[in-house]
Amino acid sequence: MLSDQSMTERQRVLYDQVNASESLDLNQEQIGDAGARAIAEALKVNKTLTSLNLGWNQIGSDGAQEIAEALKVNTTLTKLYLESNEIANAGALAIAEALKVNRTLTELYLRDTRIGGAGAQAIAEALRVNTKLTLLDLEVNQIGDTGAQAFAEALKVNTTLSWLLLWQNQIGDAGALAIAEALEGNTMLEYLFLEANQITDVGAQAIAEAPKVNTRLEILYLEVNQIGDTGAQAIADALKVNTTLTSLTLQGNCIGNVGVQAIDEARNVNDTIEVSIDGQMHPLSFSLLPRSASAEDIQSVFRLLISGLQLQDQSASLPALPIEIAERIMDEAYYWQGVQHTNRDCDDEDDDPNRILKVTVPRSITGDSIRVKAIHVLRERLGATTSNVFEIIVRDEQGAVRYEYAAKPTFVDGTIELVTSWPQSHSIVRQMREGWEASVRPSRLSKDVRFAWLYVGYCAFNENQ
Repeated sequence: MLSDQSMTERQRVLYDQVNASESLDLNQEQIGDAGARAIAEALKVNKTLTSLNLGWNQIGSDGAQEIAEALKVNTTLTKLYLESNEIANAGALAIAEALKVNRTLTELYLRDTRIGGAGAQAIAEALRVNTKLTLLDLEVNQIGDTGAQAFAEALKVNTTLSWLLLWQNQIGDAGALAIAEALEGNTMLEYLFLEANQITDVGAQAIAEAPKVNTRLEILYLEVNQIGDTGAQAIADALKVNTTLTSLTLQGNCIGNVGVQAIDEARNVNDTIEVSIDGQMHPLSFSLLPRSASAEDIQSVFRLLISGLQLQDQSASLPALPIEIAERIMDEAYYWQGVQHTNRDCDDEDDDPNRILKVTVPRSITGDSIRVKAIHVLRERLGATTSNVFEIIVRDEQGAVRYEYAAKPTFVDGTIELVTSWPQSHSIVRQMREGWEASVRPSRLSKDVRFAWLYVGYCAFNENQ
């Protein structure tokens, strides 16, 4: 416990600010874990604060755990913003435990906090018993299908959540199918954001079944996925009978004339819904994107290798591999960690931190070192490209800029431009290790950029080999 005597001057200021406020915005104040600890102590005794913004504050899992402990006893806070911190799964697990007993928090913002499947599973489990939370923002994390499936199970029993924001979370068809099934019986969720995931026609067809029976959902965002004509036609059929959806976004998919026509016909039948379907993505963009992998994906493959693989016909199985061989296979594998940006608002400022593409190199599951093999950036413009450069920045684990360079596109096709930086041409790529960050400055013509992606390819290796 942090005592009055042990507080630094900075901690005392933060402690007093909490206790003197009803609503407190400490966004981008470099609070860190030490500051979070002081804030947590204040929250344990505070009786006035209802809204607290701690976004962009370099708070790690330790700081998140301190705040989570405070949430277990705090009885006034209703809104908590923790976006763009480094909470990770450890912090998410602590927050989940707090949600099981907290009786006042209604809105929780965990956007861009490095939460993966394990953290999402813990939070989803808490939602099964929590009866106060109405909004949960987990955008720009890596919960994957594992996390999406966990939230689907929670939605089957939760009776209070009305907003669920899962934009850019590496959710594929398996996660979409689970959520679709949950929506058929859920009677509370009104706003569901699933943009910038990896949902194809298969997932879209499943989701389309939900609005046929769900009478609560009002807003559904599916932009920037991988939905084609088949998925669009299934959604169109649902719109003809649904009477509650008021807004549906489908921009940035790969829907052609057939799908657009089906949606138009549905709007002629149902004129109460607003559908955004313009600005479809060039099919070539999909083929140029690597398949990203979450930490949970990698761990699952590793466990399969050491436990043995059951073949599909169930008549035979492959032998389990010794751990040292499985580790060697994982060392040689090539993974991609990625993030993407969708130009939702052409009036966005170029220095908006949410517009900056950035990827942090993760830790190895085997404890080995990480070696970065490539930095991959793709942009799709509204009009034909003039081959503008990509401004790439590399920072170390302390956030210090180690290298900046302007990379010319290595591939240009109409509105699409791509660059891949290899160690052979940029030695900084070879120097990158876990905790380092690659980022891309918004283009000087960023208002002309419709979609942008940044991926970092890496592998694990044993330095003693």
